[in-house]
Amino acid sequence: MSDPVGDLKRELLAAAERQQGRVAVSAGRRRLRPRLARKRLLLVSATLAVAAAAAVLVTTQWSTSPGFLERAQAALTPPAGTVLHYKSEGTLMSTDPACTVTRPVEIWIDQTPPHRYRALTNVEPSADSTGGDLRSVVCSRGMPAELGGMLGRPEETLMFVPPDTLTSSRVGLGLPPDPVAWLRDAISAGTAHDEGKTHLNGRTVERIRMDPIACTADIPSCPSEPGYAYVDPETFYPVEFSGPGGIGPVGGPPVAWFHFVDRFLLFEFLPRTAANLALTDIRAQHPNASGP
Repeated sequence: MSDPVGDLKRELLAAAERQQGRVAVSAGRRRLRPRLARKRLLLVSATLAVAAAAAVLVTTQWSTSPGFLERAQAALTPPAGTVLHYKSEGTLMSTDPACTVTRPVEIWIDQTPPHRYRALTNVEPSADSTGGDLRSVVCSRGMPAELGGMLGRPEETLMFVPPDTLTSSRVGLGLPPDPVAWLRDAISAGTAHDEGKTHLNGRTVERIRMDPIACTADIPSCPSEPGYAYVDPETFYPVEFSGPGGIGPVGGPPVAWFHFVDRFLLFEFLPRTAANLALTDIRAQHPNASGP
């Protein structure tokens, strides 16, 4: 994920989980509260927003023709027998605490279960790096790392430690195999506003607006800012996601809000050949490395 993803939002979740004494599992388009997630869709990166850390929940209506929806649904469905490869940059902008943090991520995900993956991302250097202060995690850039494993199995995640070691990692990616699944689901559910074509960073894109999260007893204070998804008008592949997010303890309300922008530099489906499957396998990429 995932978040996707990798990315700051995934590591925010990891830090939140570590504070609660759990194995860290980062998310790719995730939830502030599990029961809220069943009722609303999320807008986040490929990375991957963050379960109990950063998320944008949306409850809106898609205002365009069934023909467009059908074409979008088909275009957003991953081709069978492929390996997803994407590169993105996730930028988080916070005013309290004040900072702007950008983290890159590159990931290869086998679209066939059990969804083996390999990711180049950033992780927190240690479980104690934040000193238990979740607000400080907002501005943390983490440390570059190479992770590999299978989605949904954080206990099997490996990290490459140069020059030649593989070690077990407490950080696993919890993003979905397909990081645009949330958008495909939104189309099926009729929960987004198509605002038509616009220009973004010199290219023509389709802009999809997501309504702001509704305040609840669980989240008594929430931003009024909408979220946006910018996609290629022909392929519907993601170009940029942006919106508000928040960080807080697991099971608790956010302690800080921020704005995030996830820019996709590359998004492609590769044929599921032996060479491309090897890109998803951290052991195959480091055949001489010692470790578990």
